[in-house]
Amino acid sequence: MRDSSELMDLVRGVQSGGGDPIVLSIYQRYRPEYNVSAVLIWALGVFVAWIASYHSSVDLRKVGKAVLVRRELLNNSRGDNNGGDNNRRGSQQLLEGGGGGGGNGRPRSRSNSPSSSINNGENNSTSRAGALELGSSNISIPANEQRGEERTIYRADSEADATAAAIATQHLAPQSEESLELTAAHAVGFVVMASTSLCVLFFFKIFSFVKVMYAFGCSGAFAQIVVHPGLTSMCQRLKWDRPLRQVKCLSEEAATREALRGGMKGHCLNCLWSFFGPISPVDVAAMVISYGVGATWLWIAFTIPHPDTVVFYWVVQDVFGLCMCMLFLETIKLNAIKVGAILLIVAFFYDIFFVFVTPLLTKHGESIMVNVATSGGPPKADPQWCEKYPHSADCKGGDPLPMLFAMPRIGDYQGGCSMLGLGDIVLPGLLLSFASRYDESKRLMGLIAGGSGRVANNACPNASGTSRNNKSSANPFCFLCCCCSNGYFGPVMVAYAIGLLMANAAVYIMEMGQPALLYLVPCCLGTMVYMGHKAGELNDLWEGPRVIRAAEALMYGEPMVESAEEDQQDHEERRALENGMSNEEEAELT
Repeated sequence: MRDSSELMDLVRGVQSGGGDPIVLSIYQRYRPEYNVSAVLIWALGVFVAWIASYHSSVDLRKVGKAVLVRRELLNNSRGDNNGGDNNRRGSQQLLEGGGGGGGNGRPRSRSNSPSSSINNGENNSTSRAGALELGSSNISIPANEQRGEERTIYRADSEADATAAAIATQHLAPQSEESLELTAAHAVGFVVMASTSLCVLFFFKIFSFVKVMYAFGCSGAFAQIVVHPGLTSMCQRLKWDRPLRQVKCLSEEAATREALRGGMKGHCLNCLWSFFGPISPVDVAAMVISYGVGATWLWIAFTIPHPDTVVFYWVVQDVFGLCMCMLFLETIKLNAIKVGAILLIVAFFYDIFFVFVTPLLTKHGESIMVNVATSGGPPKADPQWCEKYPHSADCKGGDPLPMLFAMPRIGDYQGGCSMLGLGDIVLPGLLLSFASRYDESKRLMGLIAGGSGRVANNACPNASGTSRNNKSSANPFCFLCCCCSNGYFGPVMVAYAIGLLMANAAVYIMEMGQPALLYLVPCCLGTMVYMGHKAGELNDLWEGPRVIRAAEALMYGEPMVESAEEDQQDHEERRALENGMSNEEEAELT
């Protein structure tokens, strides 16, 4: 203000006294021509969708590796056994003056006593397999009926591979809890809950409550996905056993003993055991670190205006979002394209309505989705005014809501962020997770059946190496399969990246916010349906692939994912059992 008054005095003096003229040059502050943060948020969204959906099938890959290790051990043991037999046979042929071996270079053994070779193979494989204690089946068939020769062929026993898979699943503790399978009712419930939540946030402006809930919810996901596995791995590498041991005073035996004695101590220990279960020092350290980071993030959100300019704030927010997406796709399962199609199509129209239609219905022409995502809309004051006076009432607002990924604009003095909602990742991520689990289930069942574990892509035969004449495929979408691994996950992942790129490009072409699902749903769902149709597997994918159920039954004894109806039925059975229990049975159980 002082500078402006001095400038006005100089202008008045020149006009009255006829002094030297004053020349004013106005310069605009530098702003970057291209928004680099838009490219970074696109890359972040693709990475989060890939890592979250890929992580959802980690158990299937672990079991497949266990089967491959068992098969390698058996092959090595058979190679050692066959090597000794071949050496003795070769020396005998040299003494007799005959040539040994076949022209194809493959090891072939001849035996006048097939039973002896079978016994030797079984004994050696059993000794080399170690803790697996699995055998193999050796089959002797005539190699040349005219000569009467026999060839011993070793074939992996599928029952032994299944046993190896079952043994491997005993160490999969993180997936011991049950998951929830989505149904059509969940799709309808999603629209109702999401619409209600958006309207409540738009009319009541309770953005602080969302920040608190997001901080505490994501802190738990951060502990489960990042901190606890990291501390456990560090203790194992350093060979520290004590932090991994269970705390004795919080064990089940101690809690039960103190509860039988009575008193406040027994009641507290019993409640802690019922709520937390077995606790180790690593668990306590992980919770303290995670919730400490969440509390620091929450303090910055409430004390610093426009906290998205603080590096710690938006980095922690994006890491929290990553952990939440991974935990969501690990817990929520999609086992049929039919349910996924209903959910994605409903979300498709939901996103379009709240971005494009609601400006026609609101009083000031505001988009409900954009208003909620920016915590009430952008600031009303000029950016230069807000840069000098950030605590002004007209400079409040515009901060991205925590339910999304945010990337601040680089080198722009006016601020702002490139944003991507978590729903734009987890909803298409359900389809990506389904494709990943389907591919890994086919690979696992193929391994157990004695195959190589390579997933053949029937939609693009040339991409999977099954074409006979090595000619270029007539399929116009075959480049998606050639650029990725065989199966559905790679092409659908590429389609997701293309759809998200189209959404970001539309933001700058139309200069307004865009519903990302408008581009993601046709790309991802269309690619999945098209490939399933070309492969002749669309009916199986639409109703629910049997191979996923078979893999889960093999790994866990029964399908790990329970539907809502099955969960409700189990709950009713447990309630009926509890109501029918007599007092004597309760006393005996206690």
